[in-house]
Amino acid sequence: MRALPGESRRVPAGSKPLARKDAALEQRRRILRVTADLIAKRGYGGTTTELIVRRARVGYGTFYKFFASKEAAFLALFDETFETTGAVIAAAYGGEGDGRPWAERIGAAIRTFYAAIASDPQLWRACLVEALTAGPEVLGRYESSIRELAGLLRRGREESADAAVLPKALEETLAGGIVWIAYQRLVAGEAATELPALLPEAIQFSLSPYLGEREAAAFAARYAAESPAASP
Repeated sequence: MRALPGESRRVPAGSKPLARKDAALEQRRRILRVTADLIAKRGYGGTTTELIVRRARVGYGTFYKFFASKEAAFLALFDETFETTGAVIAAAYGGEGDGRPWAERIGAAIRTFYAAIASDPQLWRACLVEALTAGPEVLGRYESSIRELAGLLRRGREESADAAVLPKALEETLAGGIVWIAYQRLVAGEAATELPALLPEAIQFSLSPYLGEREAAAFAARYAAESPAASP
């Protein structure tokens, strides 16, 4: 492909040009990355299409070829981030026939989620913190992602002798709490360093309604000590 405007001298001599499809994918990827970084730093309202275009080093025509608006770009960023991470979390949790105890599967899911956030705090500040100010469509998708996490927790009712009296909204509350722990660390700018250390707290919080406080605390401490760091 041609070098981007102003970058022709940066292309190493003899480099093989990217295919047109690859070049388009790279432009789109760059727009989304810049969108994440700008929104994480400036907030959704403080980020404009003009800023995205300038920082991504693309023309307006290129931007609008991929996205109808700033909101469309952010929705794509949000959807792709949660789709990718959701697939990894689902793999960590396991499917039908997984022989691990349910508590261990939940621990693996939370550990994987927090590892993803810690690996790229800028991206997740945009998707978890700033998403709450980005309008009803983004907020609706945010709430949908909470419900998906709640679905993994609901299996815990089969582990509880008190399942019949557990509140209907328990799993949504627990899922919201798991996300809230990450939200606080992102706001404080400590997700990369502090979030992995909060894994035992998050696991204990999630398991206590089903297993009881003492058993959940013991499992969380043991799981966090024995489990290797998760890859995002």
